[in-house]
Amino acid sequence: MKILAIRMRELRKAAGFSQDAVAKRLDVGMSTYCRYEYGEREPSASTIAALATLYEVPSDYLLGLDAPPADKPSIILASNSPRRKELLGQMGLKNFVIIAPDVDESVEDGLSPAQIVEHLSLRKAQAAAKKAGANDLIIAADTVVALDGAVLGKPHSESEAFSMLTALSGREHHVYTGVTVLQGEKAVTEHEETAVLFREITPDEIWDYIATGEPMDKAGSYGIQGLGALLVSGIRGDYCNVVGLPVFRLGRILAGFGIDLLQNKEQTKP
Repeated sequence: MKILAIRMRELRKAAGFSQDAVAKRLDVGMSTYCRYEYGEREPSASTIAALATLYEVPSDYLLGLDAPPADKPSIILASNSPRRKELLGQMGLKNFVIIAPDVDESVEDGLSPAQIVEHLSLRKAQAAAKKAGANDLIIAADTVVALDGAVLGKPHSESEAFSMLTALSGREHHVYTGVTVLQGEKAVTEHEETAVLFREITPDEIWDYIATGEPMDKAGSYGIQGLGALLVSGIRGDYCNVVGLPVFRLGRILAGFGIDLLQNKEQTKP
């Protein structure tokens, strides 16, 4: 029972869980859980099995009957975007961590929007890999909005946001997201393109939208997952790509790294 208590504490701390969080996952009271972790009470077989599932280790390891599990590669999202974090969760990826390195996003002249997002997503992944383990799997993405081939970045002022939205009014533009998955020496970089059509929007509507604050941190000065959806009359392609992560394309890339989300296999290959 002493080994079990020690390993419960070690695994909980390594996973970054509080005692209260684990107690809730096990559906036991806080005092009961603490008695388990301090070796004052032995958990039932079903509780041990639940702990093994939670920490993805064999039950025998918890009981001290097996060798420690090999280090499991982490899945890392190289972005602080709450939208990308949410989309990864929707894909079924739960046990990922965030490392968002600060990278130079300038690019050479003459690159197409597709080339820009591919270059920047790879740059972000490589920067995150420097802060990660050798076998960790990195997911990075970059999104731009393009109108007639010209890239519209994030607005630096309300007047710039007004100019962008005025230019998009009543017209079709394209959203490009580059995505890179990198693990060790293997890196796959691709991009997705989605066409978005805006309805005609009046200057008053544009200023009202700007007043919400939503456009100011968005490429192209709008967020389709928020109030910006009120400006969109049509879309051709992957909606999630416009939000900031091409879920369909990323899922296929991850399958090549041994992560089959449809079968709930979130294991990465070392």
